[in-house]
Amino acid sequence: MPPTNSPTTFRRRVEALLKYALILLVLVHLAGLALYFFRGYQDVYRRRQIPGKHRSYTVPAGQSLTRLLQDLHARQLSPPPLYVRIALWRHDPDIMIKRGAYSLPEQASTWEIIQLLGSGRVDMRKLTIPEGLDLWETAKVLGRSSWGDEQTFLQLLLDPAPIRTIDAQAANLEGYLFPETYFFTEDATPKEIVHTMIDHFLEETARLRAQREAAGYSVREWVTMASLIEKETAVPEERARIAGVFVNRTKRGMLLQCDPTIIYSLKLAGTYRGKIYKSDIRHNHPYNTYVYKGLPPGPIANPGRASLAATVLPENHKYLYFVAKPDGTHFFSRNLREHNRAVARFR
Repeated sequence: MPPTNSPTTFRRRVEALLKYALILLVLVHLAGLALYFFRGYQDVYRRRQIPGKHRSYTVPAGQSLTRLLQDLHARQLSPPPLYVRIALWRHDPDIMIKRGAYSLPEQASTWEIIQLLGSGRVDMRKLTIPEGLDLWETAKVLGRSSWGDEQTFLQLLLDPAPIRTIDAQAANLEGYLFPETYFFTEDATPKEIVHTMIDHFLEETARLRAQREAAGYSVREWVTMASLIEKETAVPEERARIAGVFVNRTKRGMLLQCDPTIIYSLKLAGTYRGKIYKSDIRHNHPYNTYVYKGLPPGPIANPGRASLAATVLPENHKYLYFVAKPDGTHFFSRNLREHNRAVARFR
């Protein structure tokens, strides 16, 4: 055996030391990588401050998870995508990110953000459509929203296709856009909004189907009569009484003489001047109930729930006339002499 201080022995010792040093270096490097990976993985669950400019976050339609994770990382809302993918693989491999606009909290971890985007709890914006608007007024209200311009909505409201199954005579959607307060997502389309209003009409009116059929109205006649009532009064307790007036006048073969139908006929003709002039009363148009007997050819506005109900449940009385009073209510009369006195008194 060679002496302990021989060159061969020394060389072997150096080789062993180098080998152990290399192993130690590899272990230290692996430990560093493990620590780096652990910190990156833990960063998925670390809550961070979310800047105000990133608090509103929109997931567009068709957004892939890869693109989403890249975007979150670019906004400094998450660690590199690899760590998030590993976390999802371990804890929520089937998550589905849902399109829409979201409000992120002031503080949240990447994991909490991902869970929010997968929950579908998108921001909803309120849209209120008042009772009694005609289709032009409805298009104007819709056009003031962030979902589309007035002309886009008007083109949709002029297309009767969505209601042809319930009203084959419809020339547009007048009367079938249910007045209500709705909530839509930021990315809702004009078509989705219009169809939601129609669907709500169908849901609400289904409850009164039996009463409508008992009253002998078709859907179109029902909505038309309800629209007249809606335009004549905003006082809840008067709706059934006005419905009774129209029923009484119809039975006697009298003209309905509903002032709002004059306005609607003028709008259809493109000659409405902002108010009714004396010359307008005899405007020869099928929608003018001062000229043509019975109901106009179709609705003149979108009636609400109360007017639809009043139409099929009219008040039983002998009134044939009514005139508006200064406070917005109406005075009802049984004959023309009473009515003329009321007109002289209140006008």
